[in-house]
Amino acid sequence: MAKVYRQYFAGLAAAGGALACGAVIGWSSPVQEEYTSENDYGITFTTNEYAWTGSLMTLGAAFVCFPIGVLITLIGPKWTMLLMVILFEIGWALMIFAQNKIMIFAARVLTGMAGGSFCICAPMYCTAISQKEVRGIVGSFFQLLITNGILFAFVFGGFTKAFIFNIICSIPPIIFAVVFIFCPDSPIFLIAKDRVEAAQKSMEWLRGKDFDFSAEFNEMKADNAKLKENKVNLGKALCRKVTLKALGLSISLMILQQFSGINAVLFYSSDIFKSTAGDLEPRFSTMIIGVMLVVATIVSLFIIDRYGRIPLLLLSSVFQVISISCLSVYFFMKEKDEKSIENLGWLPLLSICIYILMFSVGFGPVPWVFMAEVFTEDVKGIAGSISATTNWGCAFIVTQVFPILNSSIGGGACFAIFAIISAVGGVYIYFCVLETKGKTFAEIQAELEGKKE
Repeated sequence: MAKVYRQYFAGLAAAGGALACGAVIGWSSPVQEEYTSENDYGITFTTNEYAWTGSLMTLGAAFVCFPIGVLITLIGPKWTMLLMVILFEIGWALMIFAQNKIMIFAARVLTGMAGGSFCICAPMYCTAISQKEVRGIVGSFFQLLITNGILFAFVFGGFTKAFIFNIICSIPPIIFAVVFIFCPDSPIFLIAKDRVEAAQKSMEWLRGKDFDFSAEFNEMKADNAKLKENKVNLGKALCRKVTLKALGLSISLMILQQFSGINAVLFYSSDIFKSTAGDLEPRFSTMIIGVMLVVATIVSLFIIDRYGRIPLLLLSSVFQVISISCLSVYFFMKEKDEKSIENLGWLPLLSICIYILMFSVGFGPVPWVFMAEVFTEDVKGIAGSISATTNWGCAFIVTQVFPILNSSIGGGACFAIFAIISAVGGVYIYFCVLETKGKTFAEIQAELEGKKE
């Protein structure tokens, strides 16, 4: 029997960088009030200026995706992730010792770049090291650690001053590096680099010396030999029909994930709760959101390989439509008559909690797992980067445009748009998206090509 716990350990260790990324994503919400008023740094942002601290993080993440794709191809996902720790620490050092707004903006770009790199590397590494029976679980560790990172930021940011909070946020990347350096490189990457002996040792570590992984290992070598036999330049490889189909599916899921409104809710959760009639302090409301993120992602770990990717996406879509529609109705009522929502202060928190729960079950983890499953090794780095760039580019648009739209057309209309997109997404997923549960990488490629194995 394969030592699955080793695959779990390596997957969780790799996803440790995702925890650091989650802290970057969650950072802007708990410190918004401090940075937009008097603070120990002596740096005060206007509301519009502060919006850039949210969106610049996503812009940094989008910008880094293509260079990361090249790095993954050259040195593999393991050493690419370890290199990004340096970028994380430079970013947090700028934030900790900031003397002006430019240093804070630069820090958000750099930590966004480092965090964004993990969104490509971690899912790729996790799916590459794991057996097909547990690939969905291990691939979802990335989303689990991101949600834990967001909760980490919401809790520590809610109870500490910005200076101490920034120091605390600089610690997870260091812990990640210390743990992850002892994990093996991806056997698929090592085979692609003709380091077969190193790949064999990696498989022995991941599966156990007593487990017969010869069939799996031989399939990896056969897939690599097939790619080398049909080797073309990168441009032609990206233009293969099967690659374009995989890209279309992956990119569409990334677009749907972001335009369902998740980052608008996460980046501006404190602001959203301030505008409601609830009695709970905004910082405690955001902490509840963080807990919901973690709980739902843990649930998804246990069901993603049992029920598959498509059912989880559809379940997520249905409940996102319901919950965001309720939030939209609440804000429409509030905009029409403040008195009409006097007894409905609980509705925004409940709606957002349901939304977060169901997003984290499907739309949170599945697009990243899917991205890491559908591309062949020769294009995985660049094609995955294109998908991730799309994701972060859409996140930038949402985080930048949401506060503007919110002030011009109101929260009701904004959340109605998110609900409509989630509904359209559900229909698209049902008719168009490929199920990858329990399939080898070769079987996924065959199905994308329209073949049956």
